[in-house]
Amino acid sequence: MVSRDTSVHVGAVLVALALLGAVEVAGLGSTSGPASLGIALAVYGLVLGGSHLYLAVRGEDGLVPVSARWRYLAALVVFALALAIIGYGGGRTLGPVSLETVGTVVAALAVVGYLAVESVSGYRATRPETD
Repeated sequence: MVSRDTSVHVGAVLVALALLGAVEVAGLGSTSGPASLGIALAVYGLVLGGSHLYLAVRGEDGLVPVSARWRYLAALVVFALALAIIGYGGGRTLGPVSLETVGTVVAALAVVGYLAVESVSGYRATRPETD
């Protein structure tokens, strides 16, 4: 039997594909720059986080706890913003530091922070409650 998570994820992927089709019909797919970067981030965001967002908003645990879904979505948003900084601001500088460096550091911190928070959460879930 297919789990609820799987069916919602398939729906999110289909929405992302529909978005790509609409972009292609509108003629925005062949452009470069901020529009194509925004489209790419939206499609990847739907594929990677669409099902988590839907199930988190509905409050459905399924295979993953709702709190873990929100943490994943927060990390995904920060990571996507970091990629936007890298993609759009590439050659620009912020003082003596390039925006590419800032985006890379933010992306790395998002990944490391997410792994640390999920590790602590997983550890706490295995510990017996002591009151």
